[in-house]
Parts: sequence; C-alpha cells; structure tokens
Amino acid sequence: MPRNSQAEAPSLLLAAISARALAQSARRAGFTPLVVDFFADADTQQAAHACRKLSFIERGIRWGSLHRALDALAARAPSPIAGLVYGAGFEDRTELLTPIAERWPVLGNDAETVARIKAPETFFAALDRLGIPHPLTAGARPAKGGKWLAKKTGGAGGSHIVPSRLARRSPDVYFQQRVEGRAVSALFVGNGSGGRLLGFSEQWTAPTVRSPWRYGGAIRPASLPQAIERQMASAVIALARALQIKGLASADFLVHEGEALLLEINPRPGATLDLFDSAAAPLLRLHVNAVKRGRLPPRGLKFGGATASAIVYAVTGGAAPPGFVWPGWTADRPKSSERIDKNRPICTVFARAGTKARAKRLIEERTCKIQSMLQSVSRGETVEQKGRNRLDAPHRTAERQRQGGAAG
Repeated sequence: MPRNSQAEAPSLLLAAISARALAQSARRAGFTPLVVDFFADADTQQAAHACRKLSFIERGIRWGSLHRALDALAARAPSPIAGLVYGAGFEDRTELLTPIAERWPVLGNDAETVARIKAPETFFAALDRLGIPHPLTAGARPAKGGKWLAKKTGGAGGSHIVPSRLARRSPDVYFQQRVEGRAVSALFVGNGSGGRLLGFSEQWTAPTVRSPWRYGGAIRPASLPQAIERQMASAVIALARALQIKGLASADFLVHEGEALLLEINPRPGATLDLFDSAAAPLLRLHVNAVKRGRLPPRGLKFGGATASAIVYAVTGGAAPPGFVWPGWTADRPKSSERIDKNRPICTVFARAGTKARAKRLIEERTCKIQSMLQSVSRGETVEQKGRNRLDAPHRTAERQRQGGAAG
C-alpha cells in the first residue's frame, strides 16, 4: 500500500498493535514510515509509504509473521532505513526485540531493559530504593481483606485489570492494592543517562462489566498542584537515569491524598502521543535524537489551550459505513464496511479548545455522534448482511480489539 514520499527522507520501520500515531509523527519528523500493525486503518495507510497488516490479534505479535512483514517493508524502503521504532505490543514478549536488533537498529529500549521495567519484582524494588511512593504490590494473591487488583505483567489498555478475586492463577499475574485517585500520566524522554519531562495528561476509563478499568481517553493539561508536578517530575527523571531509559516513555500515576503514587512505566511511545505531537515539535524526532545521539530537548514542551482524545467503543455491533466521510477530528478510521462488534473500538476522536472543560464536552459530543452513526447503519443492514456479519464476528472481534494502553 504505497504512498509517495521523498526519496531523501530516511526510512523508519514502525511496529505496534496500532501504529497510526507513530506513522503520522514520523511523517512530521521528516521520516518515511514503513508500518506493520494489526489494523492497517485507512489513515495509517495514508501516512505510510508502505503498510503490512498482521493477523490474529488475540495471539499477540509473533515473530514468524512479524519478521516476514518487516522484511517485505524493508525491501520497499525508498531510502536507507534509520532503524525500527516499536509501540505497544512488545512488553509481554520482550524476546522479540532481540532478533529485530540483529537485523536493524532498535530505536528504543532493548529487550533486557524493557523486561526489567515490566517485571514487578525488579520495578517496584527500584522504586523502593529511590524512595518513590507506589501502592502495595505483591506477587502472590493477598489474604482476604482489603481491596486488591490483579494485573497482567506487560499488559496494556486497562482491560487486563480485574478485582483480585476474579484473577486466574498464572505466573504472569501480580497484585496491587486498589487506591482511589486521579489517573495522571507523565510523558518524558530519556537518553540512557538522564531524562526530560515533556508534559502531563489526565486519563479516564470507559468501563464495562468485564473490564471496569478499560482505557477511555486522556486530556492535557492535567491541572495539578505544583508540589505534585514537582514530585512526579523528580520521580521520572530519577527513574530515567536509574533504569537507563532511552527515547519516549510515559509514567502512570494515581494522585491520592496529596501524593503521586507510581503504577508503572511504559518504556516506549504511548497512547498520549497525539496529545503532545505537533508539526513544530514532532515527538518522533525527539525520540530518535535521544536514542541515537543522546540529545535531550533543552526544556519541556510548551502548549496552549487544551487537547483531548478518546476511544469510541461500539454500543452495539455494526459496520463502518461504505463511503462515509470521516470528520477531521477522527483517527484510526476503519475501512469501508468493516465489521465492528459490540464493545470494540470504532475509532479515536479528538478535541481542541481553550479550556479543559470545553475540550471534554467536545469529546463527549463527538463520541455520541460516532456511536449514533454506527447504530443507524447497523439498523439499516439487510437480513443477508446480518447473517454474513455473524459469520465474520469472531475474526472481526479479535481484529478490532485494540490494546493501546492508558498511557501506553
């Protein structure tokens, strides 16, 4: 699925569960994107010089299909390949980064670093050494009493989080005390020996009965007390240095009773990329400069107004309307007539306004518009179409099950 690009622009391989935001940022940064992900959405194809789609998202990223896709993309590169940038999808299978690094420079953290950051026993021990507050965390199911959550090691998107009583016995599950508070993410960039804070965003959930902590969206600025901002900034810079983090990363906090509790770090570009990226300061340029040259921006990014994004989930099953002209405030746009099942993502919506309150209202209005559009199309389907969609449902359910992550 080629797109014309200037031959002198260095090519960049991009791999993630959904790589649309990476591709658009890479374009702004002056790279030629070569993309592999599970969706090959319409706007991803538009941004990419070439795009390959992986199958069977329920199995996650697998080396066999991944390396074939990357080899095919590399063969179509119109210019020398600067390296590969990865997004969500590798935290629970860090071993994939090793064979990638044998073929192309990995512009980000290596397999050992990611595994160390995502392993609860090493990550929370590092927090304790550095004096960074966090909720109580345990490797074994706690005794009855108190409120605890079960989380999947390397999980993303919030859908993997369940009350501890519902967790299945697994070596990939750990437990964390449930704490109520504001969910805030800190975006930062590291060069392996230090870091620079770029900005804060606040997040919210889009709960369902089975996934009460499913990621809903995010907004910047987060409007935090200065003392909390200083605490979070100090924590991420200390961790960037101690864990030798390279490139863009995000830290997820809960602000609880005047204190910021660190939940996790996502050591790669994450779900809030869209909120901070711009033509004037493309984040992929900061990322590559930090990884390849050890260069950090002289100061944090400056923003005006407020920007929000949200994932729109289908209230009922339906299909993307044939020939539908998607509004400019949407992204991750499904292809024409693609089946989208109940509770699966339809697309992402954006809103920019002078204030947080106005941006959040716009997000809510636009979410309702997209949901209504899909419902009206679904009601207009013929009996024949409905029957065919039921046959396709298992494949499409897996296909639209995005796992972007709260900050991840």
